[in-house]
Amino acid sequence: MTVNDEGRAVPDIRLQRPIKLPPVPAFTALKEVLSLIAAQDGAWRDFALHVSLGDLHLPDVGYVAIPIALETGETHVETRSIEVRFSSVNHPESFPRFNGNAGIDTTGPSATILWVAGDYDVPLNVVGKIFDRTVAAGVAERALENFIDDLAVAVVASVEKRESEYARYRMY
Repeated sequence: MTVNDEGRAVPDIRLQRPIKLPPVPAFTALKEVLSLIAAQDGAWRDFALHVSLGDLHLPDVGYVAIPIALETGETHVETRSIEVRFSSVNHPESFPRFNGNAGIDTTGPSATILWVAGDYDVPLNVVGKIFDRTVAAGVAERALENFIDDLAVAVVASVEKRESEYARYRMY
């Protein structure tokens, strides 16, 4: 984490994706999706962060997926954010660990921004940091970009499913 001019900690990574949903249902869906990932429930069992082989500077003919153990912490309703931590399920000491927040910012009555902000720790101290900045440059951040893309799709699908079920209930 870096420190700004005012002496406050600022996350090293902040990613965001615009989504066309009202803020309250989007935040409700975000909480639900993160809870399902944390519980490894249903379709979210064995949820994994993924990067293409091309991101690893190899021939781009597939991808690498690392199953994660996600934990949610405190929910901050006033800022529409949720504390999130995750690490690899297998050999967590060998992969970066993420600690931060996921949330929803309002941009209008029916538009929001889904965001993920925080930091990741690399293992192996100095050797891990050198590896992260050279051979694996950008790989952890790319995995987080794929994570927020997956979250955005899931949040939109969750809200749309809920709305269609409500419409079906009202019609019949």
